[in-house]
Parts: sequence; structure tokens; C-alpha cells
Amino acid sequence: KTQAELASIGFHGTGAFCTNTYSKIQAHNQSNPNAPMTLAPSFGFLSQFRSQNGHAYPGNTSDNELGLVLYSDWADFCKSYIRSAMASYLNDANVLGFFSDNEINFSSQNSRILDRFLKLTDRTDIAYLEAKKFMEEKNATSVTDNLNSEFAGRLAELYYKGVKEAIKEVDPGMMYLGTRLHGTPKYLQHVVAAAGKYCDIISINYYSRWSPELTTYVKQWGEDWADAPFMVTEFYTKGVEDSDLNNQSGAGFSVPTQNDRAYAYQHFTLGLLEAKNCVGWHWFKYQDDDGTDNSSKPANKGVYDNYYEMYPYLSKFMKEVNYNVYNLIEYFDK
Repeated sequence: KTQAELASIGFHGTGAFCTNTYSKIQAHNQSNPNAPMTLAPSFGFLSQFRSQNGHAYPGNTSDNELGLVLYSDWADFCKSYIRSAMASYLNDANVLGFFSDNEINFSSQNSRILDRFLKLTDRTDIAYLEAKKFMEEKNATSVTDNLNSEFAGRLAELYYKGVKEAIKEVDPGMMYLGTRLHGTPKYLQHVVAAAGKYCDIISINYYSRWSPELTTYVKQWGEDWADAPFMVTEFYTKGVEDSDLNNQSGAGFSVPTQNDRAYAYQHFTLGLLEAKNCVGWHWFKYQDDDGTDNSSKPANKGVYDNYYEMYPYLSKFMKEVNYNVYNLIEYFDK
């Protein structure tokens, strides 16, 4: 029923965080080969690497987990982890691709990774030593945004290379969708460049913008920074005035009404279709938060409400775009 309803408005696949339903989707696909749903399973490579191989977070904080890729056993772990954790998804034609991690902290708005590593008190920590070596190589005495971007990009290169080479060895037909860059990381040139070098599609969780940044960052993702297409793997809009939910959670854009949610969907996705380097999007999410799943902060994020009813205006406007994506692309290309 879910597949038929979503297909009726032009959605034919699922994104990350359907952990409890991946196997159910695969079972549906086996029973309904003419009406499948694609899936894009998401994993936690870094956290599993730490726990399975006995490594500590640099500075004993998960904010610095990216430093784990500096250990020499990272690449070998990726190969073994893909063979075990991803076994049921390998060579499945309905798996669009996979995410190896979610929203890695390459740097956050107020916390640069190079600064963090240099401030580690353990001077034998592998992350501190790498950061110190980088500063010496650059003959630098203070961290700048450009230096931070370059350092984060070096770590990203190690990360993405390890995953990509592993999946290429195990299942070369599987697309690698990256790590869902968000916030500051999606604006770090060297991080995006590393993702574009090894990911088949760069995944972007794109929040806090009414319109895609077509003439600036979106253009740079596809031309100056990376030689790979991108996909928006999270975005949504919340209605405030006509929802019975308090909308106190989530990074999605807020608009007055459900009608405005529909307009926002069309406005944002038309911008993505106009971009030459965007190949798709995932709306987050299927159903509204009811509060039990988000710290007692229910929010109007869904295509469906909490009674499993589609929002009629939103779904109508979604269908209008979704059914016409190729004609719209041709229009914008002219």
C-alpha cells in the first residue's frame, strides 16, 4: 500500500534511516518485481571501526571521530565491514547506493577540526601529531579557514578513499553516496573535492535555505570543487499556523501553512532541476514526528500526518513536479 501511494505522487524510493524497514523493502521488491522501491541503506563506518578495532576517539570525544582514519588499519576495516554489514545489499539491483556515515563533523560552524586537533592535550595522539605536521608543512603559526578546509580535506580523502576502494573490490556495481554533508562541511572546498573524487554521487543534507544557492555553492559543487553530481538527501518544510504540532525540533524551513509547504516544495525542487549537477532529492520525512521519536518535540515534517493521511495540498504539488521532472529539465536546459 505504501509503495502504491508514494508512486502515485511520483516517489519511487527511500533514503537513509529506514533501518527497521530495509529488509521489508527488499521482501516487497522480491514479491513485487514490477513495482519495486529503491533503498539507500546507511551505515556507521567510523563508530564501528572504533568499537571493532579498539581505537579511542582523539581527545576521547566523538566530535573528533574523523581522526580515526589516521590509523593504518582503516582501509582493511572498510573491506571487512562491507563484506559483513552490507552482505544482504550487495548485488541487489534495487539498492540505489549506500551512505557510509551520516553528517560527519569535518568542521562545525564554531569549531574547526584543525583547531580541535591542535588543542588535544595528549601530545602523542595521532590526530594531534597529524595536525602539528600539517602546520609545520604549511609553515603556519595560526589556523585560518583555508588551512582548516585543506586539512579537513586531507582527512576526508583518507576516509572516502578507504570506503570507495573497498566497495569497488567487493561490489563494483554499487554506487557510493558518501556521508550526507551538512551545515559547514558542504561549504568546505577541500571536503567537497574529496567527496567528488571518490563518491559516485555527493550527498547533501540541505537545510536553512529557501532557495538552492545556484549561482554560488551549487555551481561550485559541480564545476570548481568536484567532478561528480550531487543529490539532496534531506530537506523539508514545516507548517506553523495550521499544524497541531509544536514544531520545536528540526532544521527544516518553517512557513505559515500547509499550502505554503506545497509552494516551498515546488520552489526548492525547481531550483534543483535548474541546476546542471543535481540528480535527485530525498524529502525528510515520510511521517510527522509525534513527539515519541523526538524528545517530546513533535514536528510537521512528513508527507503523511500521524494518522497516515497524506497532506493533500503538499502531495498534489509534489506530484506536479515529480511527474514532470524530465520536461522541466529540458525546459531549464533551453
